[in-house]
Amino acid sequence: MKYVALILVSFMLSCQGSVQKDIPNDSSSSLPPIGGTKDKHGCLIAAGYTWSKVKEECIRPWEGTITMNVTDTSTNFETATFVLMDSIKQKAELFIKEEDESILLDSVAPHLYANKHYKLIEENHCWSLVHQEEVLYEEKK
Repeated sequence: MKYVALILVSFMLSCQGSVQKDIPNDSSSSLPPIGGTKDKHGCLIAAGYTWSKVKEECIRPWEGTITMNVTDTSTNFETATFVLMDSIKQKAELFIKEEDESILLDSVAPHLYANKHYKLIEENHCWSLVHQEEVLYEEKK
């Protein structure tokens, strides 16, 4: 009985060894990665994830953020942009489709975040995104 068990164990181990040899361990394989393409931070693009500088993790911009709608649909094919505030409300992160990565704005006054190009202003409990004195997006409540 002892010999039968030993033979079975050696047979099973030899089978596993041959299976592992058939699996390519070359990272330059032509097969796409499981789950789709990832960005430089490891965020799964096909699932809608992008890197958040504020949270320092992959997020879906439309989840847990402020959604603002485009004000002029005749000049812009995108209908929304998203804003994420940090927990202490010192930074606002913009997720705008036309930009390659998110944009950070600093708190400069109560209800106002800004950088050189954008202003995020809260008036009457609704946010507006301004670029070159033009309101691009507005929050609808």
